[in-house]
Amino acid sequence: MARRFSSITHPFVALVAMFGAAGSAQADETGGPKSTNDWTLSFTTYGWLPWLSGDAAVRGRSFDVEVSPDDVINALDWSSLPTWMSYAELRNGRLALFNDIVYSKLAGSAGFERSRQGKFVNANLKADVDAGYEQATIELGAAYEVWAAGAPSAPGHTAVDLLAGGRYWHQELDLSVDVSASATLNGPLGILDLTRSGTRVFARSGSVDWVDPFIGARVRYDVDKGQSLTMRGDIGGFGAGSDFTWQALAAYNWQMCLTDTYEIDAYLGYRALSVDYSEGSGNRKYEYDVIQHGPVMGLTTRF
Repeated sequence: MARRFSSITHPFVALVAMFGAAGSAQADETGGPKSTNDWTLSFTTYGWLPWLSGDAAVRGRSFDVEVSPDDVINALDWSSLPTWMSYAELRNGRLALFNDIVYSKLAGSAGFERSRQGKFVNANLKADVDAGYEQATIELGAAYEVWAAGAPSAPGHTAVDLLAGGRYWHQELDLSVDVSASATLNGPLGILDLTRSGTRVFARSGSVDWVDPFIGARVRYDVDKGQSLTMRGDIGGFGAGSDFTWQALAAYNWQMCLTDTYEIDAYLGYRALSVDYSEGSGNRKYEYDVIQHGPVMGLTTRF
């Protein structure tokens, strides 16, 4: 039975600290282009509280990933910046250029309370296993409006964008196990190929980086003045980076503040992001096949 790993995450994520821009929840996508001659800028900060589930492997040691939002919040590493999420979009007429950043750093042993026999470790005491996890995803892309109906920003206005871009992934995953009489480490070579310090051994992934191309579509629908719905989906990887990745997002946006120089909107939605990546083999294998999904909330300022 694979080791249950309940104290890592990603990329997201906790409350206001995690306020950044939903990896494309993009509250700036309310309504159509304001001008065909001028660029407009929107910047979003958002929070994402995800569940994570799937499989992972470090140095050939496999384990299950099963993380709740509580695990994410409790494991945020405050020794440095624990998380950052933001989304920016430049728009001119039908064309938009966007950037999304999601970063999180976790540490702790939550989720290893129970005795369990697994592929990675046999542990009989609490906190025998500690974990550290760092992940960043940086998305760059472009959107082009290919169809629209109704007057921009008026109730019933609908627009469809096609999307294309790339998503850079960075991950570091470190596990350490107390190999006193209460625990032993499994794997292709037992513990002989792992770093050891005192009674603990360490399985470290090092820096793992790749880029996934993606294509997708986005639908924007104006419910009423200052209110809109946004839906986005994309697929990617295609073996160029990961074997396959997909993303889906739905968000409701509403206007909170409007002045002569800027506008502030809020949004609430749900986002899912899945990736299946692996490299190496045997005791050099790294694998991350995980889906993370959960509610997102954010604030967008438009200039």
